[in-house]
Amino acid sequence: MLMQVQNNSALKDGLEQLLKMSKIRAIDMAFADFIYSEESAQDASDTSARECLTMLSAFVSAQSGEQHSCIDLEKLGQPFLGVYRFPELSTMLSYIQNAVTFARLSATGISLNEPTAKPIILQDGKLYLQRYWQYESQLAAIIREKATKTLDLDITAAKVLLSDLFDEEHNNAEQGQTLDWQKIAVCIAASQKLSFITGGPGTGKTTTVTKLLALLQGLAARKGNVLNIQLVAPTGKAAARLTESISAAKIKLPNALQANLPEQCQTIHRLLGAKPQSPHFRANAIHPLHLDVLVLDEASMVDLPLMAKLFAALPKDAKIILLGDQDQLASVETGSVLSDICAASDLQGDNPNNALLIYSDAMQQHLTKLIYLPTSTAIPNLETNTSITKRSDIRGSVIQDNVVRLLKSHRFGENSGIGQLAKQVKVGQVNQSISLLNDEQFTDINWHQPIQTTPQTVANEILKTLITQLLPIYQQYTQAIQQGDLRQAFKYWDQQQVLCAQKSGYWGVTQLNALIESELHKQGLIDNTKDFYIGRPVMLSKNDHQLKLFNGDVGIVMPDPDNAALTKVWFVTPEGDLRGLLPSRLPSLETLYAMTIHKSQGSEFESVYLCLPPITVNNQGRGLNRELIYTGLTRAKKQFMLFAEAKALSVSLGQQCVRGSGLAGRLLG
Repeated sequence: MLMQVQNNSALKDGLEQLLKMSKIRAIDMAFADFIYSEESAQDASDTSARECLTMLSAFVSAQSGEQHSCIDLEKLGQPFLGVYRFPELSTMLSYIQNAVTFARLSATGISLNEPTAKPIILQDGKLYLQRYWQYESQLAAIIREKATKTLDLDITAAKVLLSDLFDEEHNNAEQGQTLDWQKIAVCIAASQKLSFITGGPGTGKTTTVTKLLALLQGLAARKGNVLNIQLVAPTGKAAARLTESISAAKIKLPNALQANLPEQCQTIHRLLGAKPQSPHFRANAIHPLHLDVLVLDEASMVDLPLMAKLFAALPKDAKIILLGDQDQLASVETGSVLSDICAASDLQGDNPNNALLIYSDAMQQHLTKLIYLPTSTAIPNLETNTSITKRSDIRGSVIQDNVVRLLKSHRFGENSGIGQLAKQVKVGQVNQSISLLNDEQFTDINWHQPIQTTPQTVANEILKTLITQLLPIYQQYTQAIQQGDLRQAFKYWDQQQVLCAQKSGYWGVTQLNALIESELHKQGLIDNTKDFYIGRPVMLSKNDHQLKLFNGDVGIVMPDPDNAALTKVWFVTPEGDLRGLLPSRLPSLETLYAMTIHKSQGSEFESVYLCLPPITVNNQGRGLNRELIYTGLTRAKKQFMLFAEAKALSVSLGQQCVRGSGLAGRLLG
């Protein structure tokens, strides 16, 4: 590679060595070369400074490839040890002070070395690539602005509607000293321009937001208005699930409160108006969306750039409600927006299982006007055995009154192994998790530990147990395909799913798809001699904005009922219709007998079969973490089976997915 740094042979060799070690990528190397060239043009004499700035730029760029929005200089350490040693912090700061490619900003954003339009930004001790600094600072500014805007509710009307929306069980709970967090969430979100409702699976996030929307429309109707409410989710699969959930929750409401509630959910890309071959959208700050209320589901899946663009496109007076599980995996792309927001709100407390919900005096007084609350300083919370404490006892946060965490699971009771295991997994309890998996009293969780893990034997080992479990549903699925009942085939497909931690390698998606496909062919259930054989389940791996199809959308290969000679891939549209397209028109497709855990976010299945790769000298458990296990586990509604060595499980639970970010800090104070 011809590089500008070639006149510095040690630096050139170092970068090439880092590339071979997979510490950096080719694009990181090219970016570092650019920084070196720009700094050399400014000052050709200070070799040490140029070397340091070049290596810093390579690391910042490489970390963005690992989905970190920034790096903390105080926690830098020596990531390139053996190739290059970074100097002490004060020295690096002095180099940055005089650099032409680095901008230094104060905590408030004031430039300390003009101009700010430079490739790398230093603010509050953190180094950003320019674009991620812009996304983070812009998103934080909008969140801070909306978080301070409250709405004046018609208290009398709201209390009547709340009484209608929450049944006797909810209302009677108030006569004791319990707190109904779903009701509290509705009251808080109804009075704020911005609200975040978080909680694990089965805690009632969709039920809560449906009642919230009914309350908002009910209040608007009393003024002769109808709110324009839009529902969005990150993927087509998540959008379809929210559509189903909202429809199911809506019919449980009083008839008079079902009017004007939305049912159809769409993807964020579709709402914003994606432009082909462009990172920009038709809706933006200059051309905002036309809506009054926006509900975003599966917020943990939304990356920093997309969240920033979504918030920028909101009308000034629009209300936005975010739903999600803060303990799930962070987004596939850069950032960890929802977990950063929850961290800034002090929502987690000292123990995630005993989260404190801490509100200002003003918010507590507001709640007492709408629902019964004990009047003591510390309000008992029997769901968590903790209390709501005064805001004066903790650090300040601009979003403190905007976040509610639902903790009581209505899906997983005390006798649910899935529910008990999820609690232990998300806090990294290895021994307790292993004990639960080995406890035969929990029939909804099973653990299959392979005896052999070599490539030659793993296939037979996996198939022996896995295919036995999968085969009954596959038989029903293929029967529906043969009968031309596509809707029933989609229903069967939602009943079970194989999930993998990685795409390649054994126990990865590629291998398991091939193994399952081969076994089904042997069983006579499919004919995989053709690429697009009848019954092949597929998932899109790229967006096609012109076709209004997106990464993660699921399809099934079937003949066209009006022309059997044509084989098409069929999808369920957000409106619930079936849509068939010729394979040649579609973007990249993947077979879907197995999918990665990342791809499964936003989905739910009756049964989940989770496969973890064995720990080897080469991989050392890279990419495994507790959030990965938690996300895969909580996709299951009734049955969970783990295929993994004990070491792979232990390593996973001992590692966390922590991303470099300054968003939480920007929301404090």
